[in-house]
Amino acid sequence: MTEAALDPIAQLEAEHDHMRMLFEQWRLLASQAAPLAQRQALAEQICLELTIHARLEEELLYPLAREAMGPAALPGGGAEAHAQAREMMSRLLRVRGPDPAYDAGVVRLCEAVERHMRAEHDELFPRLRGCGANLSLLGRRLHERRRELEAVPEALREEVLVSAMA
Repeated sequence: MTEAALDPIAQLEAEHDHMRMLFEQWRLLASQAAPLAQRQALAEQICLELTIHARLEEELLYPLAREAMGPAALPGGGAEAHAQAREMMSRLLRVRGPDPAYDAGVVRLCEAVERHMRAEHDELFPRLRGCGANLSLLGRRLHERRRELEAVPEALREEVLVSAMA
């Protein structure tokens, strides 16, 4: 893998773009009144992708940012925004069958995550590029950890459900 491919900010921005694409796919399904099962399947995929992305940021990105730039380095709430998203995802993943609040819950999740991604893109990523942190090491670690997390998707789903109930 090339150094450019391991640029951690490029990796995270690509993940943000992927999430936006999933959000748009879900919105399209909702606007077309697609069957609930189809909307729920896509929402579950969104929840899995968000869980992996949040874990990568919490385990690797945020500690590096705090170390390099101090405790106030994280815009938009950082881990707090992730905790809020986990709670929203847990509620969505527990829905079995028609629920009038389901679609509104997915919309709220997408909007909250989009605000958080904008804050990272506008504030955190530019500061991180200029702070002198070892970004190539972070890039390798992000890549490796993503592969590990993708290997256990059911465990991540259960983690989201359990963490919101605790």
